[in-house]
Amino acid sequence: MSWAIVALVIFLLLVVTGLYVAGEFAAVSARRSRLAQMAENGDATAGWVLGVLEQPSQLDAFVAACQLGITLASLILGFYGQANILALLAPWLETLDSAGRAAVESLLAIGILLGLTSLQVLFGELIPKNIALQYPERTAILTALPMRWSMLLYHPLIWLFNGSSTILLKLMGSQPAGEHAHIHSPEEIVMLVEESRAGGVLEKEETRLLLNTLELRNETARKVMLPRNRMLAADADLPCADLLALLANSPFSRLPLYAGDVDHIVGFVHIRDLLRLTHLRRQRPAERAALTVRAVMRRVLFVPESMAAEDVLHFMQREHQHLVIVVDEYGGTAGMITMEDLIEEIIGEFEDEFDRAAPAVELR
Repeated sequence: MSWAIVALVIFLLLVVTGLYVAGEFAAVSARRSRLAQMAENGDATAGWVLGVLEQPSQLDAFVAACQLGITLASLILGFYGQANILALLAPWLETLDSAGRAAVESLLAIGILLGLTSLQVLFGELIPKNIALQYPERTAILTALPMRWSMLLYHPLIWLFNGSSTILLKLMGSQPAGEHAHIHSPEEIVMLVEESRAGGVLEKEETRLLLNTLELRNETARKVMLPRNRMLAADADLPCADLLALLANSPFSRLPLYAGDVDHIVGFVHIRDLLRLTHLRRQRPAERAALTVRAVMRRVLFVPESMAAEDVLHFMQREHQHLVIVVDEYGGTAGMITMEDLIEEIIGEFEDEFDRAAPAVELR
């Protein structure tokens, strides 16, 4: 065995280790949108990588194959390197006396182990990891073929180790995840968005919209509501003409109605309901007494002021409502929330044709 052959084998083992490290980091860092675009352009390898990433069980097997490859390559590197380097140094060691030889062999064994470990950490892990993180999609495609072979080669071992780990976790009273997937807390997502903005992946406006959407879960109904002192509400027994005049001079299309005072909201009416009611009263004069505002009044929903704004949004979507009344701890009216209020929490304030003064139009 010559020094050249030993050096070549060590180099190849470092390459194999680096290949698995790069493949693992590239797989968990690659942008699926970019891979999907490459696959649409005819890159079959990108399509295979995308298929692995989109199936948690396949991604779990992919990462397990990488970890097995790294472990096996590292073990072989340590065993082969130490044994063969010591064998190449044997002629020189034989010139030493027995006491000196034992001490030198021990020091050499430690030195060789430290040297091989340093080479593995530097060339087998750190450099491949940094390359994969810098060019994740390209690295994932370049390592796809050997990773595919490795998944087939290590399939029995992956099945054995995954099964064993599942059994051990169940014995310890822990529920195994079973699948390798990207799971992030909201706080981690905020960090990812900010890092993507700093790295130039996201535009300023995209970052703002994403962060505002995430922040909605931390806001309460009290924070986003229109307070009661700014609410427009009316007595449910007012004539239809008075309510129409009230809405005509406001930016609102829906009007909460109360019985007695604003703490007793009984429903709301849409301006279209009032227009339809006016039309019906003209067409059916004999039924004018029955055709009151209460006849077209709609059911109103109530939410506590402590409810999360995100939950209010989901509640309104589920109930198909554009307006809810916010109540305080005593059941009194604290304010109201419209769908526009929640949308503005995400995209910011916007003006419609009723938010700015418009020139009067003379009707002839």
